[in-house]
Amino acid sequence: MQNKTLFILFMLILLPCYGEFRPDSSGLPSSRDSGEAGVSAVENPAPQLMPGEAFVGQDLHLAAKELINYQLSTGEHTLVFQDRFSMSIGANQFSSDSAVVWLESVAIKYRDRVRIDYKTTAYLQGNIQAQKAKGARTTDLSQTVLERGQTMIVQFEVGGEIFVTADKRDVADPRKLGLYIKAIEACRAIGIKAKFIPEVKIVTPEPPPVIEEKIKEKKEIVPGTPYGEIAKPVKPEEKVIRFRYPINIAPSGEVSPQVEWDEEKGIGTVIGRFYLWQKRDEKGGLLELQADNAIIFYSSQGPEVGAQDILAKGAVSTIYLSGNVVMTEGQRIIRADELCYDFERKKSLAINAVMRSFDTGRGIPIYVRAAELRKLAENKFAADNISLTTSEFYLPQISLNASKVVITDMTSADEQQGGPPWRADHLYDAELRKVRLKMHDKTVFYWPYMRANLQRPDIPLKSIQTSYDRTWGYSVETRWYLARLLGLREPKGTESTYALDYYGKRGVGTGVEIDYARENYFGTLLGYVINDTGDDDLGRYYTRRNLKPPRKLRGRFLWRHRHFLPYNWQLTTEIGYASDEHFIEQYYRSEFNVGKEQETLVHLKRIEDNWGLSFLGKVRINNFVNKLEELPTAEFHWTGQSFLNDKLTFYSDNQVSRFRQRYASSSALSEQFFTFVSTRNEVDMPMTIGRTKVVPFVAGTVAYEDGMGFRTNIDGSPTSSEDKVWFGEGGVRVSPQPYWKVFPGVKSQIWDLNQLRHIVSPYITAVGYIESDSVIEQRDMLNVGISQRLQTKRGTDDNQRTVDWMRLDTDLTWMSDTGNTRVGPDRFIWNKPFIPLMNHFTPRDRRSSNVFGPGRNYFGADYIWHLSDTTALLSDMNYDMQSGVVQQFNIGFSHLRWPNLSYYIGSRYLKRLNNNLGEHGSNMFTFAATYAFDPRYTLVFSQQYDFDYGANVLSDITLIRRYHRMYWALTYHADESLKKRAIVFTIWPQGVPEMSFGTRRYMGITGPGGY
Repeated sequence: MQNKTLFILFMLILLPCYGEFRPDSSGLPSSRDSGEAGVSAVENPAPQLMPGEAFVGQDLHLAAKELINYQLSTGEHTLVFQDRFSMSIGANQFSSDSAVVWLESVAIKYRDRVRIDYKTTAYLQGNIQAQKAKGARTTDLSQTVLERGQTMIVQFEVGGEIFVTADKRDVADPRKLGLYIKAIEACRAIGIKAKFIPEVKIVTPEPPPVIEEKIKEKKEIVPGTPYGEIAKPVKPEEKVIRFRYPINIAPSGEVSPQVEWDEEKGIGTVIGRFYLWQKRDEKGGLLELQADNAIIFYSSQGPEVGAQDILAKGAVSTIYLSGNVVMTEGQRIIRADELCYDFERKKSLAINAVMRSFDTGRGIPIYVRAAELRKLAENKFAADNISLTTSEFYLPQISLNASKVVITDMTSADEQQGGPPWRADHLYDAELRKVRLKMHDKTVFYWPYMRANLQRPDIPLKSIQTSYDRTWGYSVETRWYLARLLGLREPKGTESTYALDYYGKRGVGTGVEIDYARENYFGTLLGYVINDTGDDDLGRYYTRRNLKPPRKLRGRFLWRHRHFLPYNWQLTTEIGYASDEHFIEQYYRSEFNVGKEQETLVHLKRIEDNWGLSFLGKVRINNFVNKLEELPTAEFHWTGQSFLNDKLTFYSDNQVSRFRQRYASSSALSEQFFTFVSTRNEVDMPMTIGRTKVVPFVAGTVAYEDGMGFRTNIDGSPTSSEDKVWFGEGGVRVSPQPYWKVFPGVKSQIWDLNQLRHIVSPYITAVGYIESDSVIEQRDMLNVGISQRLQTKRGTDDNQRTVDWMRLDTDLTWMSDTGNTRVGPDRFIWNKPFIPLMNHFTPRDRRSSNVFGPGRNYFGADYIWHLSDTTALLSDMNYDMQSGVVQQFNIGFSHLRWPNLSYYIGSRYLKRLNNNLGEHGSNMFTFAATYAFDPRYTLVFSQQYDFDYGANVLSDITLIRRYHRMYWALTYHADESLKKRAIVFTIWPQGVPEMSFGTRRYMGITGPGGY
C-alpha cells in the first residue's frame, strides 16, 4: 500500500547554503501535487554559512495523523497536531493524543558565522507518555507537568533539522480552536513569556466615523385651503447620519509605494504596487483594489487634517488606477489596464477588462473580455465589445460576442454563495445587442437582440443535429432558447425551447416545449406540427413498414401540470393529443417505448399519515385508440394501521368507479357504461419466534361489475359472466434473521480479498385462496428464496469499505394451477401475489385476461461477481421446471483497463416462442468497447448479433477527435430492427454541450468525469 505520509523538512543547514528561500503566506511552500511539503526557513540578515560549515545539532521529529500549520510572523510558526501525536528529540520520546508546537527562530553567532536554531515550546494533551534512553546524550529539556498523564509543556532548542510527518495537512489560522486556547492559557499559567502569547488588553472600540449632513429645508404642499396651496416646512433641523468606513492602503510586495498628498487640490498619488481595501458593511463585505499606480481624489478636510485622517474617515471620493488593475467585490473579480471607481456613488469604469473564472461543474475556464466595462449602479453593469469564451488565446477557437451588454444584478455581491456573477442561477438579467457566435474570426451565427440570464451559454441556439438515413433522408434538427429569440426575460424556474426541424423525405416541422416549476406547482407544455410528405416505418416486418399517414398535417399537444394545495391535497391535470395512431411512435420513439401513456385526465389526491384518498376523471380525445374512461374513480387506501398494541396490523384498499369503454373509430363495437366496485382488507399478525420473523395474514376481496362482468377462467378460456365475486386468502410470510460467518484469515492480492463474510438471508411466502366462482379463481402459491452475500474489505487502511465480492439471489416458486407454455418468464412479487381485479397500467386484468402474474413453476437466479473495482461478471436465469426449459439466460463481463480501454462482452438468450409474426426466440451476442489511442483520438464501437436469425441487430462505430477545448465525432449507426442506417457528424466545445452541432450521445466520454 502506498504511503501517503507528508514529509515536512526544516533545512536549517542547507537552506542558508543555497541562498534566499521565500515562504508562502502559510509558512509552508506549496507542494500538494507531489504529496510532500517542507517548512521554509525564514529570512535573516545575518551572514550565511558556507557549504560544509554547518553546525551539528540534534534533529526533532514530529508526527500525527492530522496537521494544521500557520505562520504567525516572520520566523514564528505554529503547528497543531491532532490524532496520535509523537515527538522525539535526541533520546527523548513523547506521545499524546494532541499537541500544539510553537517554533521561534533564534540567530546564534559563532566565529563571525551565524546559524539558525529554533526555540521550541510544545503543549501536549491527553494520554501523555514520556521516555528517555539510559546514558544517552540529548538536548536540555524543560518539562512542566500540569496534570499527570493529561497535560504537559516541554521547552527546548533545536540545533539540527526538523522533520514533520502527517497524513493530512491544512493551512489555516488555529487561534480559535479550543486546543490552541487551552495551550495559550497553560503557558500563561506557568509564566512563559513569548511572542506567540498575546497580551491581554481591554480595548474599547471607537465608533465608526460619521459624517453629519443637514437636510435642506423641505416643504410639504397642502392643497384645498381658502388661500390656495401653502407650503408647510418639514423638520428643517433633521440630520442624516451616514457611516463611512476607513480606507486602508498597504504595499502589495516588498517595496512600499510612494504616497504623496496635495491637500490644497485634494489629490493624492500612489506610485508602486499597492493593495487598497475598504469595508462595505457589517456582514464582512470588502472592496479590494490592486494596481501599480493611482490618483486619489478626496474631499477637502482643511489644512489641519492629515493624509491618514483622510483615509481613516473614508473621505476619498474617487480613485483612478492604472497598471495591472485587479478589483474584487464579493464574487466579482475584474482585471483591467485602467479603472476609475467612485466611492460615493459606487460606480466604476474599467478599460480592457478581463474576468476569469473556473467552472468546476463543467471542468473548464471561463474568460470574459470587454473593451469597456462600466458599473452603472450598485446592481447594474454595462459593457462594450464583449467576448465570452473558454479559450486562453486572444483569438479563441469559438466565442460569443456582443457589441453592447447591459446586466442587472438581482442580488448583492455578498449574497452570492458560489460561482462568478455571470454564472449565478437566475440572479442576472442581461440584454445583448448584435450577438455573434464566432469560430476564430468567422461569424457562424448572428442575432440582433437577445435576452439571457447568463446561466448557460448565452446564444439562442440550444442544439443542432444532422444525420442521414433511409426513413428521414438528410435531416437537420435544431433546438433554440425561445425567450432569447423573442428578447424576453425568462421567469425563474422556466425553460422554453423552440424546435425547428427539416427532414429531406418528410418535410419541415416546428414546435415549442416549455418546462416550468414554482414553489407550489410544476409542469410541461409541448406542441409540435409537421406537414409530413413521407410514410411511417415502425419496424422490420412488412406490416410495420411504408404505412401511409391518414393526413399530411400531423402533430401533437401535451400539457401536464401538478399543483400542491393546502391540507396535503395534490391536483394533477393532463391533456395528451396526437393527430393519428402512429405519430408518437414515429417521431417520439423513446417516449412511446418507455414514457407515460398519452391521456387526458384530472386527478385529485390527499395523503395524510398512513391513509390516502383520491379522485380520478379520465376521458378520451384521441378517437383512434381503445380507451377505458373513468367518470370518475374514487379510491381510499389505509396502510399499516396498528391494533391491539401492535399485535395486529390492518391494510385496506377500496375503489369505486364509473367506467365507459370506448373503442377506436375503426371498430364496429359500440361504447358502454358500467360500474366497478372492489374492496380488499388484510389483517396481519406479526410475531417473532426465536430469531425468525413470522407474519400470518388473512385477507378478503369483494368486487362488483355490471358491465360484461368477470368472464374468463384462470387458464384463459371463456365462461359465463359473473357480476358479483369474492375470494379469500390466507398465508404466511417468514423471514429468519440472516445467518453470517466471518473468515478473517482469507487474504488474496489476486482476487483483491481482505477477509470474507458470508451472509445468508432466507425467506418463505405461502398463500392459498378460496373463491366464489371459477371466474375469480387465484393460484395457490409457495415461494422459497435465499439471498447470499460474500463480502470483503477494499481500500486503504483509513478508507476501507465493505463491498459485495459475490452476490447470489435464488428463488423457487410453485403454483397450484399453472398456465400454458406461451407464458414468458416472470417473477414472484411477494407483497401482492394475487392477480388484481382492475389494473390501471395495462389493459390486462383478472376480468378478461390470464396473462398477468406468475403462471408457471420456475427457478430463478441472479448472480454478480465483483472481481475488482474495475471488473465484474453478472448473470441471471429463469428456468421453467415443468417443461424443463431455460426461458431466459443472460451473462456479461465488464472490465475497465486503466487508462485507455473499457469493454463489455455479453449474451442474452430467450426461449423460442411463436408469436405468429415469425419470431422464434432470441440468442443475441453483444460487444461494446471504448479505446483511447492517444490524447487526440478515441474509438467507440458496439455490435449486437442474433444467432437465431444469423443477422446483425445493431452496429455503431464512432471516432472522436480532440482539439484545444474542441471535439468532433463521426458516427455510423445501423439499426436492423428498424431498417435504419445513419451517418452523423458532431462537433462541440469542451464542457459546453449546449453548443453542440450533432448528437450528444458520446460527449460524456470526453467530459471531466470521463477518463
